[in-house]
Amino acid sequence: MKPKHIAWLLPVAYLVHIFDEYVSGTGFHNWFSEIFKINLSVTDFVVINSFGFTATVIIVILYSPGKINNFIIAALGSLFFINGLIHLAASVLTSTYSPGTISGLAIYLPLGFLIFKNIFPLVPEQQRGMAVAAGLIIQLAVTLIALNV
Repeated sequence: MKPKHIAWLLPVAYLVHIFDEYVSGTGFHNWFSEIFKINLSVTDFVVINSFGFTATVIIVILYSPGKINNFIIAALGSLFFINGLIHLAASVLTSTYSPGTISGLAIYLPLGFLIFKNIFPLVPEQQRGMAVAAGLIIQLAVTLIALNV
């Protein structure tokens, strides 16, 4: 697959994942609220993910293979891969089902691997670790936002 085609899998995967989080179990917002003893409302969940989805779509629309652009897609691939792992780890650590785990395992992990295999080699070697770090930082930022809305 060409990098541009792989990039377009990101917003599709995001939509499937949001749907999975929304309809699975009691919904991710309720699960997250119960685990962290906060009140993440459906509205908060929708607003956070609407922003993330819109940013992802804009990035993919503007994407054309190149050093900086490949870095951004590699960072998003890392973010999705990390998110899939976090859902799995959260389910194991809490002995509950973290809504989104199914799409995280079935879609985010394979998509992350596809990006690692096909887009990461296009990123300068010295920047690959930074792409993973950027994905991790974005994941942390979104989690902190969800904990503080």
